[in-house]
Amino acid sequence: MTFGILIFPGAHGDKELKMILEHKYGKKVKPIWNRETDLKGIDVLFIPGGFPCKGSSNSSKCIKDSPVIDSMMEFADRGKILIGIGNGFRVLCETELVPGILRMNKSQRFICRNTFIKPDNEYTAVTNKLSNDVAYRIPIATGYGRYTAKEETLVQMRLKEQILFRYCDENGRISEEINITGAVDNIAGVCNEKKNVIGMIPQPERVVFPHGGNTDGQAIFDSLMEYI
Repeated sequence: MTFGILIFPGAHGDKELKMILEHKYGKKVKPIWNRETDLKGIDVLFIPGGFPCKGSSNSSKCIKDSPVIDSMMEFADRGKILIGIGNGFRVLCETELVPGILRMNKSQRFICRNTFIKPDNEYTAVTNKLSNDVAYRIPIATGYGRYTAKEETLVQMRLKEQILFRYCDENGRISEEINITGAVDNIAGVCNEKKNVIGMIPQPERVVFPHGGNTDGQAIFDSLMEYI
């Protein structure tokens, strides 16, 4: 099984993902630049965090005009697992592979800190082995983490169980007080209707190895590995 890591200019997080996939799980990893088009042989595709198309006068246009996008869309359409983390989530929103959009944090500031998230369903590659009663401590590092969507879209997402994670406190309580990005309904992660395209703002790859005493991110990767 081969894992692809799609890299846009300005991206970071790819090295952490590569290290985890190779050294923790013994998987083959192939970096793929945004100017490439060949995704043959890729079983699971990640889009890491960072600043997609940093330095471009129009990053949204840069993302959509990247040659890899058509291949990425076809990859997702075939039901393959595609996961966008941090600003990789933004790529999924920009290409409408998941509903909603990401806006600047409510505080209008870049946020880099630990947060707690709680799974909202158990039907996807990254949540099927998690507990809905547990708050997982996962860091975020983003200026654009405020998820928004129209009310009618949110209604359909709730009905189709497309909300994956919500921000909560360490005891699993969900409230506006701990909604650090200002996301609608405390949403920290979503998926498409097929549940194979997944976007999340928190970055679990940063808490897999026990450097800081927290390995909550491993639970998310363990879930993925068992699912596939």
